[in-house]
Amino acid sequence: MRPRFYNMARDCAGLYQDRPALFFEGEGLSHAWTHRDLARASDGVAAGLRKKGLKRGDRLVLALPNGPEFPAVFFGAIKAGAIPIPVSATLKPGEIAFLKKDSGARLVLSEPARARKFMSAPGPAVRVPRTRGDDPAFWLYTSGTEGRPKAVIHAHRSIPAHDARNRLWLDLKKHDVVFNTSALNWSYALTCGLADVLRRGVTSVVFSGRPEPERLLEVVRKRRVTIFLSVPGLFRRLTEYFEKRPASRRLFRSVRVCLSAGEKLPAEIRTRFRSATGLTIREGLGMTEHSVYLVQPKGRRVVEGSCGRPLPGHRVAILREDLSPTRPGEVGILASHRSCPGLMSGYHRGLKEGKAAFRKGWFLSGDLAYRDEQGNYFFIGRRDDVITAGGYRISPMEVENVLNRHPAVRGSAAVGVEIAPGKTVVRGHVILKKGRKGTGTLKKSVLDFARRNLAPYKAPREIVFETSLPRTSTGKLIRKRFRSA
Repeated sequence: MRPRFYNMARDCAGLYQDRPALFFEGEGLSHAWTHRDLARASDGVAAGLRKKGLKRGDRLVLALPNGPEFPAVFFGAIKAGAIPIPVSATLKPGEIAFLKKDSGARLVLSEPARARKFMSAPGPAVRVPRTRGDDPAFWLYTSGTEGRPKAVIHAHRSIPAHDARNRLWLDLKKHDVVFNTSALNWSYALTCGLADVLRRGVTSVVFSGRPEPERLLEVVRKRRVTIFLSVPGLFRRLTEYFEKRPASRRLFRSVRVCLSAGEKLPAEIRTRFRSATGLTIREGLGMTEHSVYLVQPKGRRVVEGSCGRPLPGHRVAILREDLSPTRPGEVGILASHRSCPGLMSGYHRGLKEGKAAFRKGWFLSGDLAYRDEQGNYFFIGRRDDVITAGGYRISPMEVENVLNRHPAVRGSAAVGVEIAPGKTVVRGHVILKKGRKGTGTLKKSVLDFARRNLAPYKAPREIVFETSLPRTSTGKLIRKRFRSA
């Protein structure tokens, strides 16, 4: 869907009046808003921002944690004609100062108490500006795994563009309660867990605090969650929790849909989670520039290893460097055509990265993938993460999935390391489960396990024990950090 005129705030913030819109849960926080409440709060923000002097097109950096203030400010800014830029609430002052300068933002809101003053501003309902579907609605910054972060511009049309996803992946129904466990500044949570849900008059759970399994399950029970969206790491922790405490599984019985994005879900976690709950986790693949646009749809058997199929209405392909289409089974660049309604409008100031990414109408994602003859897509990894060793191209995720199956391993990162000019080998960086010590015997055990389960050219030549793995603010592994270690 590509509407000529459309405003996402008018569509998402208040249209359904007395239906429940938001459940807020966290430490010392547990209350609910109707769509009318959201409309009033966001209207107050819009009126306050206009009094502050913000005009149409002005930018606002929104560095608020999950809570009532976030949706009120996000939609209120759009109602005022401003452009909100959600960023992580954990950023340091210097990082926020950079984003404010880079974006040219007029205002930064990073304190919930200050945001609440805007929310309570008196006045009549705000007149929402008439916007075109292609007008900018909000910006998101990429996680910046290399170089400086880039501002991604999303148009109002990007929200109705998700209709097929809501139908085929989320399987939204009128009385659903949707719980996305992630921070709302992340595209996955902001669209799948908030805007898309509110637009349909459905209820969203906004959670703050540490996502410990027992706390998440209590929220699921209390709010009778029916759709649960999370990331592979949390699904792993929930699976382990269910296995240790079988009685806890009853707390999850209201859930009918489980979805995962952000990273590849290990097959063993899907299997164990299904055994514990009877539910199959379906995956989706997206990016800051395109949200989730490849999904494992409802009603189809999950093809193990696949990240799904392109959503209807999105022209997606796997291309060679010369932009010719690949054959089934051939690895190439995952690309979206500029005509895709959910694709970003572009990068702020164009940036040379943006000029390189768009070629002849195609946005080249930087991801490598292939498809099979049935149309299922398989994600290999970032072009700059793929390991080339012995003339072979190796997906680090394939190596990591094997390492993570070792009974002592909690998580891992696989990287290519040049040990001599022109000679690269695979090295595994591993964090161990609680109570396990990184002995020489255990290192040999992990190496032997990898060699038994991987082709010789894929198996790590070395294992390094770590206390943690570096990740972006959205939870993605930063493998580059290990290459010079």
